[in-house]
Amino acid sequence: MAEKTRIFAVVNQKGGVGKTTTSITVAYELARLCRQDPQPGAPSEHVLIVDFDSQGNCAHALGVAPNGKNLANVLLGNGSVRDNLINVDRRDDGLPRPNLWLLPSDQQLAAVKTRLIMREAVQSAMSMMELDQSQEQVPIVEVMRAEIGPIAGRFAYVLIDCPPSHDAFMNAVYNLVQAAIVPVKVDYLSTVGAAQNIENIRKAQMSGINVRIHTVVPTFYVQRQVQDNMMLEALQNAYGIRTVAEPIPRSQPVAEASASGGMTLQEYAPDSPATQAYRKLAERLYYEQ
Repeated sequence: MAEKTRIFAVVNQKGGVGKTTTSITVAYELARLCRQDPQPGAPSEHVLIVDFDSQGNCAHALGVAPNGKNLANVLLGNGSVRDNLINVDRRDDGLPRPNLWLLPSDQQLAAVKTRLIMREAVQSAMSMMELDQSQEQVPIVEVMRAEIGPIAGRFAYVLIDCPPSHDAFMNAVYNLVQAAIVPVKVDYLSTVGAAQNIENIRKAQMSGINVRIHTVVPTFYVQRQVQDNMMLEALQNAYGIRTVAEPIPRSQPVAEASASGGMTLQEYAPDSPATQAYRKLAERLYYEQ
């Protein structure tokens, strides 16, 4: 039996397609499933969200304060992942999340990314010009693998909320994860943009990186809209019905949840159609063989 997929990148180069909402909502639901229906062989019942977007929206959406904890600290060697994790349990506010964790980010991450990319470029140039290559080189891929890889293996699931861009760090992310979840807004431009994003994943595969497209998630779907149905059919034809998840309906609670004191969609509107669709997506990940 193949190894169960537990580490996912939630990725799309286009912004505004629901990446952060997808990351948080699916992670919350996986954490609930881990508590209520634990699976044999799982490394733990805990679920981790890694905010890899310098906008830092995950902490805001969950209603928690990072208090100086940051993925940037980890990448610079200023503390371990464990030192920078936040347990997002808000039991005192009536929002129990005992086994859901966040590695947060903010604007510092953008500066750190630039610094590491420049350092790797300089080291590469020096190694090409000098016969003496004794100076230790630490590629971005190795930084990510060394700092985040070990801790990721201690969680039942890890979801990495990726930025709307494709930079040197994305291949490092693809080296860490087992599969990609691709939210796609069901309009023409987003559907076209998804094709480029998925092409980048395929290029990573061709370079020897063992990552696959696990699920394409249509978002902001309105069933009565002819164009939405056309775009949904286009996604199914392009990537296969099995790869395309049940669409996430456009829903006011999706926009309101995080603005209502940092509640997840499940906490704000547990019976909404969008919540139910995300629940099915999480169950699809959790119970896959």
